[in-house]
Amino acid sequence: YIMHMLYHRQPRKVIQALAGHKDPRSMEVYTRVFALDMAATLAVPFTGDGRDAAEILRSLPPAG
Repeated sequence: YIMHMLYHRQPRKVIQALAGHKDPRSMEVYTRVFALDMAATLAVPFTGDGRDAAEILRSLPPAG
């Protein structure tokens, strides 16, 4: 549901309210997935090592 709303460019504040997230940082998990999904959909090439990208994602603080 949240991803569907992001795909259709609904305002983050609206999505946050509908999802019941009090802290805007808790929405970061959706935007991370959305960014990765959009990159794949648009065939955005990544020149870095996939293991490095995975490590960067793991090092980010947990959302929410």
